[in-house]
Amino acid sequence: MAEETQILVKFVTKLPAHLKVPETPVAVPTSLKRYGLSQIINHLLALDPPRPFDFLADGELIRKSLEQHLLGHNLSAESTLEVEYVPAVVPPQQKSSTPHDDWVSSVDASRAASSLSASASSTSSSGPIVSGSYDGLVRLWNGELQCTATVSAHEGGVNCVRFLPQSQGDLLLTSGKDRTVKLWRVEGGAGSSGGGGGGGDGGAGPGCHLLATYRGHKDSVEHLAASPSGRRFASCGWDGRLMVWETGRSVAAAAAEAEAADGGAAAEGSKKKRRVGANGANGHGAAAAAVGGGGGVTVSEATSELTGHLHCVSAVTWPTEESLYSGGWDHSVRRWDVASGVAADTYNGSKAVLCLATHGSAPALVAFGCSDRALRLWDTRSRPGAESLAVTAHGSHGNWVSAVAFCPASQHHLATAGYDGAVKLWDLRTQVPLGSLTGHKDKVLCVSWLGGGGGAAAGGGGSAAGRGLVSGGSDCQLRLYENEGALAGAQ
Repeated sequence: MAEETQILVKFVTKLPAHLKVPETPVAVPTSLKRYGLSQIINHLLALDPPRPFDFLADGELIRKSLEQHLLGHNLSAESTLEVEYVPAVVPPQQKSSTPHDDWVSSVDASRAASSLSASASSTSSSGPIVSGSYDGLVRLWNGELQCTATVSAHEGGVNCVRFLPQSQGDLLLTSGKDRTVKLWRVEGGAGSSGGGGGGGDGGAGPGCHLLATYRGHKDSVEHLAASPSGRRFASCGWDGRLMVWETGRSVAAAAAEAEAADGGAAAEGSKKKRRVGANGANGHGAAAAAVGGGGGVTVSEATSELTGHLHCVSAVTWPTEESLYSGGWDHSVRRWDVASGVAADTYNGSKAVLCLATHGSAPALVAFGCSDRALRLWDTRSRPGAESLAVTAHGSHGNWVSAVAFCPASQHHLATAGYDGAVKLWDLRTQVPLGSLTGHKDKVLCVSWLGGGGGAAAGGGGSAAGRGLVSGGSDCQLRLYENEGALAGAQ
């Protein structure tokens, strides 16, 4: 019987000292896969109970045998292979779910702490989970998916809900099929857990206070993204428009001034109406008119508009102050220079782009989902004219990829949602998903990670970052998935 081929492997890691093994190369059979390598690490560390590990070689997760890896990279078994080991990522399990009266179209869990996190017991450190639904309501939830507030936000359905970065306070943006974007203050601070209730006139129900309404789109506003500073946001929609607006504390201050003026006018028995200025980042004024009844201000002029898409602009993400990305039904993904309003790079595909995301620690890498069931990655650092060569495709979903979100604790990990009813967890260093989260009975429309501090492109995050996911869909369910370990150690 032929002797089994062996290779010298040097195990390295970025884990703490008590999880480091000697870096002296050891001979192992080339037939070993991830499980066999994990057994070796557990033996060398004398771990009890054993822990699962993943392994990286040449920048890729090992998913086949070492022999197949060597053949795939044209490497010799006579060389020493350096292998990095990291904690294996175990897909979270469903913890709870709660019904809505209509499809759950959007969710933002970036302010929420996992119930498994040590900080979750402190209400001051954990903010609400926010969901938007086609019934026009925005709902706030605690970590147990108990509704703490209901806000009548939009006529005809809510398309997107997004917290501004924490530097701007407890401010929330929503958009809807009524062609508007609205800015709200979440009352009671990030840890607000007041009793639920219905929204009153103007949508200012318990838990939220309307500060501003942005008008400029001529059709449904599909998606929103805040700049890293939170002083601006971008909106896009079915009218094919991509617009940049001022927001944050400056608009909140204008709303407070208008509300005070409105209250004074009411006391005098008049209907005085003032216009207040809100300066955009490029020097153009965004007109804001005070409206009565606690309705905040109306912003009717965007600071700029980025033109180029030929159809519905379905998704936008804003990873750096200088540039943002958009995707649309014209099959393109575009990187925009915000100051000039010019598309610096464009990827032209063959299918509609439904969603996209970036990570704050790697803003040049764009993940986007399409109507051909594929998750794609575009490295925009590629040379001009080679965009198609810089895009890789990952296939696993059985239908359209409707949502994508990077884990705030790791630039290598993201989640996707699809019309096939699946939520999938990915490590971008391998072509196949780490696992699928079950539970939804119909199309999944949205997904968001716990923690991260607000903003779809946020990087880092607190102790809750990466400990779980929240998803919603056309089965009218909001579902919470959690596990005991964050992904921070898996980078």
